[in-house]
Amino acid sequence: MRGGFVSKLDKEKFPITLEVPSPRGGNVERYMEEIKSYDFLDDVIGLNVCNNPVGLVMIDPAPYAGRILKEVGVEPITHLTCRDSTLSGLQRWLFGAQSLGIKTILAMTGDYGVGDYPAEEKVDHINSLELITGIKQYLNQGKLMPELSAAPFRQRNRYLKETEDIEEDTDFQVGGVVISHRSNEAKYATKKVEAGADFFQTQICYDAEEMLDFIQRFEDSSEKNIPILVGTTPFSSKAQIKSLQEAVPQVTVPPSTIKRLSSAEDTAEASVRSTIEFYQDILDGIQDRGLNTKVGAHILPVKHNGVSKKIIKRLSDL
Repeated sequence: MRGGFVSKLDKEKFPITLEVPSPRGGNVERYMEEIKSYDFLDDVIGLNVCNNPVGLVMIDPAPYAGRILKEVGVEPITHLTCRDSTLSGLQRWLFGAQSLGIKTILAMTGDYGVGDYPAEEKVDHINSLELITGIKQYLNQGKLMPELSAAPFRQRNRYLKETEDIEEDTDFQVGGVVISHRSNEAKYATKKVEAGADFFQTQICYDAEEMLDFIQRFEDSSEKNIPILVGTTPFSSKAQIKSLQEAVPQVTVPPSTIKRLSSAEDTAEASVRSTIEFYQDILDGIQDRGLNTKVGAHILPVKHNGVSKKIIKRLSDL
């Protein structure tokens, strides 16, 4: 299946997605009005809806994404983490998401030891690789996810063969997460492709060479290329740089980027220029290295301000 969101990924010269803010409560009206006011919605192919990012309790992404789909009309990329749910809980959530018209899921493990309840016991019945497998190879084939063997391990698929039918096949497209600097990430990404991943979105990155090295390793490891949306966060102030590194696990802003932005008279404008150059360097590197992977941008704003708008408008011309 290559329709919907994945079809848009294939067709766009340089696809762009944006992470939208999630309410810390049940009233989404103000947030919906903010999203509707974005004058760059025609320049993005998807809006990411998070699932308790960095362990902070936010609204369940399924009903929120359902509202976005209905009222805004842009495809939501709805996050689903393994951190807090059992197999039965994950499937219950997915059936509910399907009933709301949600078609695109980003499967991830979830952050640990941070947020509102750092001592809270995590469920982690499966890992993100197995979540992709469960959706693409079971639910989308009209089968309940089967039980698992032994304890979870990051690069293992533990599904047993016994299955039960469900009333109707799901038709989810599923993305996986990439952390480009993580050890053996290219091989792990390849396993996700083999499990059925349709696209990747990466963790926040500021180093084009690091990302290109990952893409090269991935192409060497995988028989199939899928689109990669490279994630980065623009800044509108120097204080945001420090707060991002403290708040988000596995994100490091290179010293060269910190120096460039900190020494600029206008941090926001410098961040715009730096971000555009980052993506241009990746596109140039793809061509120079003879790589085949389709790349795009995933923008994760600290705040939804003019910085993100300027970046998206300029990226749409790449």
